[in-house]
Amino acid sequence: MLKNRNILIFFIITFLSISYETEGKKHHNKKAVFRNDENINETLPIPMIQKSFPNFDKKEYLASPKYKLGLCMIGKNFSSMMDRIFCFLNHSNKKRFDFGECQRTHRHESLSIMQKTYRAGGVKKMFKKYQMLMIIRNPIDRLISGFMQLCYFRIYLKPNEDYCYGCGKNLNCFVSKLQKELWKVARNKMIPNQFHDYHFYPQTWQCEYYKFKPYYTYIKYPSSNKSSFYKTIINHLDKAHVPKKHLNFLYDKMHSIKTEHTTNSKEATKLYKDSLYSNITLLKKVCAIFYHDFIEFNYDLPSGCYQSPKNNSNSSIALNTSF
Repeated sequence: MLKNRNILIFFIITFLSISYETEGKKHHNKKAVFRNDENINETLPIPMIQKSFPNFDKKEYLASPKYKLGLCMIGKNFSSMMDRIFCFLNHSNKKRFDFGECQRTHRHESLSIMQKTYRAGGVKKMFKKYQMLMIIRNPIDRLISGFMQLCYFRIYLKPNEDYCYGCGKNLNCFVSKLQKELWKVARNKMIPNQFHDYHFYPQTWQCEYYKFKPYYTYIKYPSSNKSSFYKTIINHLDKAHVPKKHLNFLYDKMHSIKTEHTTNSKEATKLYKDSLYSNITLLKKVCAIFYHDFIEFNYDLPSGCYQSPKNNSNSSIALNTSF
C-alpha cells in the first residue's frame, strides 16, 4: 500500500510539473500537450473516465432473474465460461443442455436496460435485489492474455481481421498505439472500438464502474491455481440458492472445460510476459495505462514502475522480432 502511495505522489508531482510548464507556454502553442495526440506523457496515468459506451454487439450485462444474479462481463476475465454458466442457470430446466454458448436472451447493453427488462425500479434498486458480480484480473495478466489471443495466436480470426493496430506480434508497438487510443477516448476525440474496449481497455472503464463501484461484488480471477476461484464462484451461486446438483455440475465443468482462446498455459505467453517485466520503458507505459486498475482493485504495481529505464537488450534478444 505504501508503494502505491509513493508512486501516486510521483505521478502527481510529474503532472503538476507538466501542468505548470504547459500553463506558461499555452499562449504560444496551445497544441503543445493537450491538442496533439502524438505528444503525450507516456508515464502519466490515463484517467478513469466518467462515461460508458453501450453497444449492441458487446451486451456485457448478464442476468439470471430466477436466482437474482447479475454479472458484468469483462473480456479476458473468465467471461466465456461465465456466459455459459448464466446460460445454464437460465435453461437448467431443459433435459438436454450441452453447456455450450447459447442465445443472448439474458444479455443486456446497459444496466439501465437490464433494470427496465426486469422492472427493478431503477439501477440502484436492482443492485439491492440482484447480487451483481464483477470479475477482475491483474491488469498485466489480462493485457498479455488478450494480446496473445488476438495478436500472437490470432485465435478465431480470419486472415484479413486485425485488432492489433497493424503491429502484428510486436507488443511494444501495440502498447504504444493502445495508449494513444485511450488518451483520444479520454479527451473525447474518438468513440472507442468496441472490440478493443472489451478486451484491452482498463477494467475501471467497464461496467459503469465510475458510477456503481460500491454496489458490485468483486471476484479476483487468477491466472493460475484456479481451484479457490472456482469455489468462490460456487459459493456465490450457493448464496443465490442454486440447487446443489447444479452447483456440482458447474464445479465439474469449470475444472474440465478450457476455452479455445485460453493462453496462459502456453510457453510463448510466459516468454512475452517475462520480456515485458524486463523492459522497464514498456512496463512504465503499461503501468500508466492501467494505473487505476492496480489501485482500485488492490493489485501491487510492479517494482519496475519505480525504476529508471536501463538497457533493455535482454528483452530484445528474447523477442527480437516483437520488441
